[in-house]
Amino acid sequence: MKKHILFLVLLSFSLGCVGVKIPKYLSQKSPYAKKLYVNFEEAVRLTEKALTDLKWSIDEKVDPAMYEQDMASLEPDQKRIMIFTKVRQTPLFLGTCYAKMNILLNASNDGTTQMEIRYLTVNSFTVRNIESYKNEAAANKIFEYIDRLIKEGQ
Repeated sequence: MKKHILFLVLLSFSLGCVGVKIPKYLSQKSPYAKKLYVNFEEAVRLTEKALTDLKWSIDEKVDPAMYEQDMASLEPDQKRIMIFTKVRQTPLFLGTCYAKMNILLNASNDGTTQMEIRYLTVNSFTVRNIESYKNEAAANKIFEYIDRLIKEGQ
């Protein structure tokens, strides 16, 4: 019996992993939103600091109108930005977890900034991948970190 279990474990490792493709742009499947009571420039600065402090690497910053059709119809001078993080890779016992975020910041007319976090995780195992667009704990961690930075006056 032990030989069969050992054989199955070795066979699963020898089969290799299923390919994983993580998109740069994440659609609005379960976004997490929050209103930040700071101006747009400060919101961008605090978001970048929070991501860096929480060990996320920023891949690129773009105008969200490039990806979102409803944004293209907004005023061209309205301040908005989408921040793409690099893929974060975490080894698991029999696979790997890949995580990525898109963070959308929109300036409001009242001097506040609307923030939206989109999160994707892909757990890759030898036979299949499991995707999830939900991670409330990760989104709340970023929101709370930014709130703390605002309160500290950073």
